[in-house]
Amino acid sequence: MPPEPLDSCAGIAERALLATLRLSGFSSYRVPTRAGRVHVLDGQGSGKLPTVVLLHGFSAAGVHFRGLLRRLRPHVRRLVAPDAPGHGFSDAPGDLAPRKLMAALGEALDQVIDSEPVILFGSSMGGLEAVRYALARPERVRNLVLCSPFGAPMGDRALDELRAAFEVGSHRQALAFVDRVFELSPALRHLMAWGVRRRMQHPLLREMLRSVNPDDLFRAEEVRALAPPLLLIWGQAERVLPASNLDFFLENLPANATVEQPPDFGHGPYLVDPDAVARLILRAARA
Repeated sequence: MPPEPLDSCAGIAERALLATLRLSGFSSYRVPTRAGRVHVLDGQGSGKLPTVVLLHGFSAAGVHFRGLLRRLRPHVRRLVAPDAPGHGFSDAPGDLAPRKLMAALGEALDQVIDSEPVILFGSSMGGLEAVRYALARPERVRNLVLCSPFGAPMGDRALDELRAAFEVGSHRQALAFVDRVFELSPALRHLMAWGVRRRMQHPLLREMLRSVNPDDLFRAEEVRALAPPLLLIWGQAERVLPASNLDFFLENLPANATVEQPPDFGHGPYLVDPDAVARLILRAARA
């Protein structure tokens, strides 16, 4: 396991997940970018479908895709799951401007994606990053799969309300956040809340959240310009992002887009039902 970088947001659970993934054959390495080293999970699959790249959401890490990685692995040639700058085992960046952090993640993807276009999956904040990368490097993206993507236009007041939803200074607040994201048993609910509270209180992540402003979000013409075939997954149980965000995407998706709204999907369905999420990704890859 690589040494944990200074100010890393990785904790005991993330280190355990990384060890498990490495034992199953995944490589773990860091690539240099202008925002510091970006950690990458990289594993060979046993299938014939193209490489799948998975981009996680705010406060998460690539290791949290463990269940999804396991289910996709028999069907694809390769799996890649980077940690965004300041997340997981990636270095803490000096500049927290969102566009600079996304540019750094793009630098990392440029280094690890080979000549074959990939299936790019982005969840929540990872959806924002996936769209930015697909716009900058359309030749590298074969299919784009967005799961409850963050990035729809919001004013200062709406952003403040969303930031407030990520305030988890107490265990009770952490439980409320977990309940908005997942449907979990009582025991798992408390365990998940402990981990969420630990990550959300990290000073680096708190400052990242404060750094987001309306100029960092999508313009309608950007979404309309997306060239790769696109699948938008937005569960009917979504309780973190406002319904107006879905309305924005439905109004501006290009003609090459399809939409899935599973009734039981919340904000992080790949953690609760990785089988169902894997089926949707593979269906998009085979289309």
